Amino acid sequence: MRVFSRCAAAAFTIGLIVGPAAAQMVGNPVYFSPKHGTGITIAVDLGRGLNDASFKTNYYGGRATIGLPTFTISAGAGVVKPSGVFDVPGTESEVTFGGNVALNVFNPPLAPVAVSLQGGVGYVKTTGSGVAGGDVTTLVFPLGVALAFSVPSPALSVEPWIAPRVHIVRTSNGTSTTETNFGVSAGLNLGLPMGLGFHAAIDYVAVSDPDDAGPLSSSDVSPFLVGVGVHYRIALPGLGIPGM
Repeated sequence: MRVFSRCAAAAFTIGLIVGPAAAQMVGNPVYFSPKHGTGITIAVDLGRGLNDASFKTNYYGGRATIGLPTFTISAGAGVVKPSGVFDVPGTESEVTFGGNVALNVFNPPLAPVAVSLQGGVGYVKTTGSGVAGGDVTTLVFPLGVALAFSVPSPALSVEPWIAPRVHIVRTSNGTSTTETNFGVSAGLNLGLPMGLGFHAAIDYVAVSDPDDAGPLSSSDVSPFLVGVGVHYRIALPGLGIPGM
């Protein structure tokens, strides 16, 4: 059992720092919101890894977003910890940070579709377990385009969205390596007139079988995440009504 625990702890440490296992903020989907609207939004997020490639992590964190007429800026932080067979002594929680800038390419008030371009960065520093050989810094860069759709509803705003992206991960531990993969996230934002809202998303990064991974399939090395949360939007004077 002790040998298994050490191996699982080492696997999680390595998994957090290599490209395929890292979302922007480890354990939480990459959120896009083309029809975000103006104002300040405070969000609380819960994330969960669904397969072994994501180490079945549990994520708890929050984000703050400032929405302006032509672009939005967001920043967030959270704590991620493995669960199940990966939750063993030596696999401590890690703190991860992230931020995004989104440019509204097409978002007329009455149009049923909105388009935005988004770029972001995520950061996590993982303490080595002996196998990893010391502290490892990981930077994640999601770069993509998002499409959101307005669903007519008299009582609340309904925004389904989908966002394919290029998923770049750079790790540093004395030497640096960079890996580029394809990722996609999709979700649903619900907003009430008084500013309270709810959101959910799924996230997938397509990773091919690495040369030294043996007979692993793409499902064995491609992380799959799900997230839910609650948010509240506050109007900024002179910038309009949140969600409009």
